[in-house]
Amino acid sequence: MKKREEIRWAPFESVFSTKEIIKEIIEKKEKQPKPILSEDEFLDLEKKILEAIHTQEKVKITYYYNGRIYHKIGIISTILKNSFQILFQDKTSLYFEQILEIKN
Repeated sequence: MKKREEIRWAPFESVFSTKEIIKEIIEKKEKQPKPILSEDEFLDLEKKILEAIHTQEKVKITYYYNGRIYHKIGIISTILKNSFQILFQDKTSLYFEQILEIKN
């Protein structure tokens, strides 16, 4: 009897693996190349980062990671110049090269 149950559920296992493959294909298609910032945009970002550290206001940062664009809201606490990172008060961090936009 157990063999019959195993055989009966075998097609469903293949359906689940097919769903995973389709999901991976869709994720790969949705990835996009990193937008390239001009030198002026980069300098503007740097200015806004320094201002946000000085005022300790919440900022909304748009950043690029692994083919997708994300948003983070937080207060910037420090800059790690040796590793080119920004640290937030919630102990998370972003690299300068990931940042695309900063809004107050």
